[in-house]
Amino acid sequence: MNQFKNAWTYAFVNWKYFLVLGLPVIAVEFMVAYLFTSLVEKNQYELISFFETNSLIIGLVGITGLIVQVSFIGALYVSYMSIELNIPINPINALAAGLSKFLPLLGASLLLNLIISIGYVLLIIPGVYLSARFSLFAAQIMFENNKVGESISKSWQKTDQYSTRLFMLTLGFLSLSFVSSVVFATLIPDGIIQLFILSVVDYMFIIPLGYIYFTLYKSLKRN
Repeated sequence: MNQFKNAWTYAFVNWKYFLVLGLPVIAVEFMVAYLFTSLVEKNQYELISFFETNSLIIGLVGITGLIVQVSFIGALYVSYMSIELNIPINPINALAAGLSKFLPLLGASLLLNLIISIGYVLLIIPGVYLSARFSLFAAQIMFENNKVGESISKSWQKTDQYSTRLFMLTLGFLSLSFVSSVVFATLIPDGIIQLFILSVVDYMFIIPLGYIYFTLYKSLKRN
């Protein structure tokens, strides 16, 4: 319970910093969601015409989104560490640090997304459990210079003793995020405002949950 409360307190105290850090991610997710919703209502011929006319924009959004989202994974942990050590780092430099580890972060993210997705397809619970057990992979890459396979295996090993607690915390945050998204999607009419709000809501839960993972990494590092 204390970890849950402390994570939200931490996110609230540092909300201005993390808002600036997350703006590129929120913007990209908003653009992707906007493009997707605009495609849903089109028929086959309209879709073909849309892709032919906007192929360059779609490609740029896709590539930019991939770079920003992967860099953000590393930037988040660099930011946690800088605040922990009271060594200020601006959000741009944090994202640059994440970008410097782009390839291992991308490789591990793609592999884990595949594994975790299988868990969610089979049953929700295995997916949440796998998400919790692999939660330290980014910290291993950013701070220990682990490669893709090593970061994944180290995360699995280090979270073994804390698997139940991590599972419950991860389940709690994901459940709250899902419920909040459903509520806002119900209350706010379809459109640009709804898409933006949903992107922000999703981001709001990433910060405190990631901080819980970071504190576990730091605790294990000290021991």
